[in-house]
Amino acid sequence: MSGKVITILETREGLGQSLVGLNLAVAVSGLVEKTVAVADMNFLSPGELAILLNLKIPKYLDDLLPLISELDERLFRGYLIHHHAGIDVLPGKSEKITPQDITEIQIEKIIALLRSIYPYSIIITEKQISERLLTILDSSDLILLVVVPHILSLYQAASILNELKKNHYPLGMVKVIVNMSDIKGGLPVSGIAEYLKMPVSCEIPYDAAKIVPSINEGIPVLVSDPHGNFSRAIKTMAQLLTREELYGIGDEMRQQRQQYKQQTSQSVAESSQATAETTEQHEKKIIAFKQRIHKRLIEELDLKNFDLRGDPRAREEIRQMTREKIESIMAEEGGEIYSRQERTQLVYELLDDVLGLGPLEPFLRDESISEIMVNGPRQIYVERAGKLYLTDARFDNNTQVMTVIDRILAPIGRRVDESSPLVDARLADGSRVNVIIPPLSLVGPAITIRKFVTNRLQMADLIKISSLTGEMAEFLKICVRMRKNIIVSGGTGSGKTTLLNMLSSFIPDDERIVTIEDSAELRLNQPHVVTLESRPPSIEGSGEITIRRLVINALRMRPDRIVVGECRGGEALDMLQAMNTGHDGSLTTLHANSPTDTINRLITLVIMAGTELPERAIRDQIAGAVDLIVQTSRLSDGSRKVTQITELTTDTQGQIVLQDLFVFRQTGLKDGKVIGEFKPTGVLPTFFDEIAVRGLKLDKKIFTA
Repeated sequence: MSGKVITILETREGLGQSLVGLNLAVAVSGLVEKTVAVADMNFLSPGELAILLNLKIPKYLDDLLPLISELDERLFRGYLIHHHAGIDVLPGKSEKITPQDITEIQIEKIIALLRSIYPYSIIITEKQISERLLTILDSSDLILLVVVPHILSLYQAASILNELKKNHYPLGMVKVIVNMSDIKGGLPVSGIAEYLKMPVSCEIPYDAAKIVPSINEGIPVLVSDPHGNFSRAIKTMAQLLTREELYGIGDEMRQQRQQYKQQTSQSVAESSQATAETTEQHEKKIIAFKQRIHKRLIEELDLKNFDLRGDPRAREEIRQMTREKIESIMAEEGGEIYSRQERTQLVYELLDDVLGLGPLEPFLRDESISEIMVNGPRQIYVERAGKLYLTDARFDNNTQVMTVIDRILAPIGRRVDESSPLVDARLADGSRVNVIIPPLSLVGPAITIRKFVTNRLQMADLIKISSLTGEMAEFLKICVRMRKNIIVSGGTGSGKTTLLNMLSSFIPDDERIVTIEDSAELRLNQPHVVTLESRPPSIEGSGEITIRRLVINALRMRPDRIVVGECRGGEALDMLQAMNTGHDGSLTTLHANSPTDTINRLITLVIMAGTELPERAIRDQIAGAVDLIVQTSRLSDGSRKVTQITELTTDTQGQIVLQDLFVFRQTGLKDGKVIGEFKPTGVLPTFFDEIAVRGLKLDKKIFTA
C-alpha cells in the first residue's frame, strides 16, 4: 500500500510552516510507530528544516537531481538524513542551482519514491504559485494551509485558495491550520472560518517559552516538551491526519491523474479493447460531472439575462464571473476527480457551453480556421489553409448540438424544427451559418459555419501567397478603373468573395456604390457605400426580401456601381440588364468551374428568372454586358489561385468568344504542394488602346508570352 503525501502551504514567510511540518512528522511517526519523511521542497527559500534540527548536510537535493533517471530506493535513502525522533529528512537544494533548474519530472520522481518508502511524507513548499508547486500539489493527497490570526495572513490565504480554485483543486483536499492561535489581539477562529469560507481543522497555540529554546537547540518541540500546549495540539492534528477517510479525494485524484497519463502516453499500437472500454467509461464520468456542474450553474446564475451581444467589456465581465462560479462549484463538488489538465479543460468547456457555442468556440477563436463543419454530434471538421481536418472535438449528444443551434438562431428570430428543417443564419461577428437537421440529415443535426474574416487580405497578400502575380493584379485594377463589368467565378471555397472584395476596393472614392448580398461580407472603405442584405422569410413564412428584388431596387438608387455578392437565381437577368443600361463597372460572383461554364450558368440563371427569351437573345445580353471573367480555383493542396483571366468578346457573326489573357498552368506536385506558373497567353485585350485614352498606364509587355 502506497504512503500518503501531505503538503504544507503558508500564506507568507515566517508563519511556522517548517516548524509545524517538522513536529507534525515527529507526532505522526510516534502515532504509527514507523519512520516518517519530511522533505524541504521550498526551492525559493530552502534550509529551514536543517536549521530547526541543527543538521550538517553531507548531500543536497541538487546532488540527487542528475541521478533522477536511475534513482531507486537504495540510492534515494542515501540522500536522506535520519533523526532519532523517528523522521528522515530530505534537505533542500543548495545555492549552487536556481529553482528553475528543477524540473517537474524530477519533482514527480522524488515524491513517488517518498510515497513508495514511507507511510507518510510531509512536504514543506514555497508559497508562490508556480509549475513546480502545482506539480507537488498534483502529487499530494492532502494540502495543509497554515495561517495566523491576523487579517493580512487571511487575505493572503484567501488569495491562495482562489489560486487553488483557478487551478481546479477540490477544496475537500485542503485543511486550514491556525498557528499561533492564542496570540494577543488575534482574530477568533470562528471569524477566520467565516472569512475564508472554510472550516478550521486545527488550532496550534504559541508557547514562546518552550518553542524558542527548542529552535535554538535544534530539538523538535515534541521531544523537548512533549506535554506542552504546542505539542498536544500537534498530536491532535496528527491523530486527525492519520484517519484513512481523510484521503479519499486525494487518492482518487492521484489515480485519475495516473490513468490520464497512461491514456495520453499510450501509443496506438499499445491500445487494447480493455483500454478503449476504460476510456469510454472515463468519458462518461466526465460528461456526467460536467452535466452536474452545468445544472448547478443554471440553478445559481440567471443565464437568460446575460447580454452576450453587447459591449465587449461587459461580455468579458460576464465570462470572468461565470468562470469564478464554475471554479467554486468544481472546488466544492470534488466527487468526480480528474487530472489538473482535465479539470482546466472542463472549465473552458463549461464556459463555452454556457456562454458560447460549446465545442465550436475554440475553432471560432482560431484565426487560421476558415470553415467549421459539424456532421452530427461525433464529427467536427475544420478547414485550415484550404484543407479539411477531422478534429478531436465532439458534442456529448444530439441535444447539445440542438442547444447550440437554438443559441445561434434565437437572437435573429429564426427557428429550425421538423416542419422547417433547414435554415441560413449569421453569427454576431458576421460568420455565415447553415443548419440542417433530421429527417433531412441522416447523421444528426449538421452545422456549417463560414467564418467572417476580420483581418481582410489585401491584394499584396494574395500576390505574396502566389494567388496571382503583380502584373495580373495591376491589370485587374485597370479594368475596374475603366468600369469593365467583371464576373468572378469559381467553385465553393475558391476565394471568390475575397477577390471580389479586393476588386471592389479599386473603385474610386467619388462613386456611389450599392452592394447586395445574402450575408454582408464585403467590407469597402470608400466613403459612399450603401450595403443591402436580403432577408429570409419570418417564422410565419412572410416578409422575405430576395436578392433579385434588391437588385431591381438598387437600380432606383442612382448607383455608379452595383456589386452583387453572388448571382444564383433570377437576379442574374436584372444584373445583365443593369450592365447593359449604363451601370458599367458592376461586379458579381458566380459558381462555375470555368469561363465557359460561367456563360452556360448565366444562361440557366436567366431562364430561371421566368423569361421566355430565346437562348440566342440571352447570349446577346451576356455578350453586351460582361467584359471579363476572373476564374478562381482551390487546388489539390488547398491553395487558392486565379487560374484564368478571360476576356469576353464576339466574332463577326456576333457569337461569344472567350480569349484567355492570363492562365495558371500546373507543372507538377512536390511534397503535396502544387507546382506551376502564371503565364500571359500573348493575347492583348481588345480594349488595350482604350487604356491610354482613359489616362491610365499599363505596360504592353505583361501580355507577352
